Amino acid sequence: MSKQRSTRRPRKQTANRPTNGDGDPHEERSAEAITIAWTASVTGVFLADLVTIAAHFYARSNPESKTAPPFEAIMLLTACVMGLASLALLPIVWRVSRLKPPLGIVVFATLVAAAPIVVTLARLVGP
Repeated sequence: MSKQRSTRRPRKQTANRPTNGDGDPHEERSAEAITIAWTASVTGVFLADLVTIAAHFYARSNPESKTAPPFEAIMLLTACVMGLASLALLPIVWRVSRLKPPLGIVVFATLVAAAPIVVTLARLVGP
């Protein structure tokens, strides 16, 4: 006798989260928007940090320049404001995202955002 074929189909493994068809987790639009805003703020504060560092070295190498120290201070203040915004967005991104950002990026973003705040506090407290 031949074996009778089973009419039951094997079950597919389904995740508890919706996917976009490729197996990748599907993020809601609001989660994507806040993640993009956080990423843009991290990029902005990183660039402001770099410009602040360049202005600092330019001001130190050209002490006769009258515009370099105020430009450095403005860029440091800008980096502080954007750093605070980035640090404020990070817990929101962590909470609303189904797919969390990689830990290395989170650590980098936290350090980049906290650096101008630490420098500003050190300048205010220090001699």
